[in-house]
Amino acid sequence: MKNVILFGYGKMGSSIAKGWLLKKLDFNFFVVEKQANLRKEAIKDGFNSFANIEKISNINGFDIIFLAVKPQQMKITVKQFKTFDFTKTIFISIAAGLSVSWFKNKIDKNIKIVRAMPNLPASVGKGVTGYCITKNLNINEEKNVFTLLSSFGKAIYLENEALIDVVTAISGSGPAYIFYLIEVLSKIGKNQGLNEKDAKSLAVETLIGSAKLLEKSNLDPQTLRHNVTSPGGTTEAGLEILASEQYGLYSLLKSTVQSAKKRAEDLNSSN
Repeated sequence: MKNVILFGYGKMGSSIAKGWLLKKLDFNFFVVEKQANLRKEAIKDGFNSFANIEKISNINGFDIIFLAVKPQQMKITVKQFKTFDFTKTIFISIAAGLSVSWFKNKIDKNIKIVRAMPNLPASVGKGVTGYCITKNLNINEEKNVFTLLSSFGKAIYLENEALIDVVTAISGSGPAYIFYLIEVLSKIGKNQGLNEKDAKSLAVETLIGSAKLLEKSNLDPQTLRHNVTSPGGTTEAGLEILASEQYGLYSLLKSTVQSAKKRAEDLNSSN
């Protein structure tokens, strides 16, 4: 059974770990987390948790090291790997902006490294993860990586590492965009006379129901949108604003994604 060491039990690390718990995987899981309160959370969730990697004993090798620490903390984290033999270890990093080359320079040029970008719904088994791998992984190792990443949602293999920044901007940051959409619709509903609870329920359930319909149907989003939009009706009136070329949703989200993508690129250049 392969040993997986998860570094970091913050928002993303714990979300991924909770996603793993939803599946019966053929892996041994360990958590390394320097903050005592987060270690307690990991233990409460059912994981063996340690302050550092030196504390982990009685296991036969570090097969996969899953790096879920923030980019700003990664320099300190990878320093400890200099003292161990990680020639057979696969590193999986979810840090935005830190390239494969960065890890090769900081650890070893021959390491096996996977860059992945999951998102927060991993905690309920509904995440989506874009990932790329170095060419020195064998077939079984690739399968183990896919099993691990797809256990908390959908995993999408990327041929080009540069696409990780696009994934970061769309699906990595995407839940925050969706949550903000719900926040705004709820606020507008309240301002239009609904009570706060009803405004939120209408916004949340509309999103959930629409997503489920899209998932279950064989229709694309454009067709479904047209199905809802009656000529001369209320939906068409609303979409005239939302789909405006000048200041509509496409233009706004395009700028949003470009800004997030640029930030991911800047993180890499600054490290």
